[in-house]
Amino acid sequence: MPASGFSFRAVVLIADAWDEENSAAPVHLRRDLEMTDSVTLQALIGAIRSLGIEVTCYSEPAALAENAQEHRDDIVLSIYGGQDSRNRMALVPAVCECFNLRFIGPDTYGRIIAQDKEVSKRLAVDCQLLTPAWRVVRTPADLPYIGGLNFPVVVKPMLEGSSIGITQRNIAADQEVAASLAQELLDTFAQPVIIEEFVPGREVAYARIEHAGPDAWAYSEVAIDGDPDHFQTRLFDANEKLTPTVGRTVRNIDAELSDEDRRALDAFLSAYGPFGYCRVDGRLANGRFHFLELTPDAWIAPRGQFARGFTEKGWDYSSVIAAVLASAG
Repeated sequence: MPASGFSFRAVVLIADAWDEENSAAPVHLRRDLEMTDSVTLQALIGAIRSLGIEVTCYSEPAALAENAQEHRDDIVLSIYGGQDSRNRMALVPAVCECFNLRFIGPDTYGRIIAQDKEVSKRLAVDCQLLTPAWRVVRTPADLPYIGGLNFPVVVKPMLEGSSIGITQRNIAADQEVAASLAQELLDTFAQPVIIEEFVPGREVAYARIEHAGPDAWAYSEVAIDGDPDHFQTRLFDANEKLTPTVGRTVRNIDAELSDEDRRALDAFLSAYGPFGYCRVDGRLANGRFHFLELTPDAWIAPRGQFARGFTEKGWDYSSVIAAVLASAG
């Protein structure tokens, strides 16, 4: 029997929790940052249950596959992060497609597009979003191409999320520093490196939830109380996400999103395809949104930028989660 007000019986939540006591590696080397902390997991489960919906949790895609027959009438919500594999974010939708299970979020192909920063940037450019120039370094032979960019630049792994491999040292002031860091990331992460021009500006994001009505969007800023220029010269990096600067908050700034940029953002998401819920990350500079990356598996904690963008304009957390669950249509 479907849950009240929804077209499914229960939620199947796929979430791998990190080992919070044994995450001792230096932040810039950690590969577990897309996994889920226990506080977020319990908050999400609590919000779903507050809607009168039962929750079954699995910690890996294989467990979902093994129990697929039990979930024909359910909906799958994945906050699975995994480690190492460039395909890890596509594993859950792939299992769902194999077993004909309903799920929230992008399909397998969509997950791959979002994980590949170069592909998503090309789509953003096609949709008229302002996008800082970039180069891709796949081998040391590509390093000379960096010289065509305006410095400073940001050097980061191309197939990661959640600021994996990114700290303040990833801002490179010149070609020599950028090339050295790119070589280091090639060696450490064994994947291509993307190098993009740094945009001094405010740290912002556009969030949207599909099939939840015309008001299911939010434009928000990560800001430091008393230090409005904090991110003008800094990245919102892994250290900042794990250990927030005193005074860090999220503000809803819907009124500052220009009509031109919102049209381009919506065109981008339409071209991308089904996304369920997402966050489009960028910088606000000179009144315009500058695209950085697409995060279809946005951190869904009550204190995260995705949820706070909505709760700061009057939604409550359970309403955000209800809209996310309804996004599958």
